[in-house]
Amino acid sequence: MRRSLIPLLIVMICTACSGTSEDKWTKQRPPTYPVSGTVTFKGTPLEGATVVFQSNGAQTQAAVGRTDKEGHFQLRTFEEGDGAIAGEHRVAITCVQTEGPADGANLDEVDVVIKETSLIPTIYGNAQKSGLTATVNPDQENEATFELDDKK
Repeated sequence: MRRSLIPLLIVMICTACSGTSEDKWTKQRPPTYPVSGTVTFKGTPLEGATVVFQSNGAQTQAAVGRTDKEGHFQLRTFEEGDGAIAGEHRVAITCVQTEGPADGANLDEVDVVIKETSLIPTIYGNAQKSGLTATVNPDQENEATFELDDKK
């Protein structure tokens, strides 16, 4: 009986010691602040766009969000909805339509060609050249609006 209780006791002690403490990677994360916003293209909400905030500061973590059918997005850096780190950010936005083989095609017998077509000018996908910026503040609501057009 005593031998069968020893493994159970070890498991209970290990579980109690582990607690809910954060691992070293989580502790090293910079703080993030909620960021949401809207993207439109030629005045129409842009569905399915990927929005990326790239920090201008020393922190290298990017924040990413995807727009819904109303063009709304919410950023994520480490966890769903956690936002972005504080400071100035360059912004990149991409929105592509993907075309591939027809449904039911035997992918083993055909050359698979996937074609991506940008639905917005590709310059918006380059944070260095897009001209889009945003500031994330720790002490206020962070709402960003991006109104895209036929930028050449």
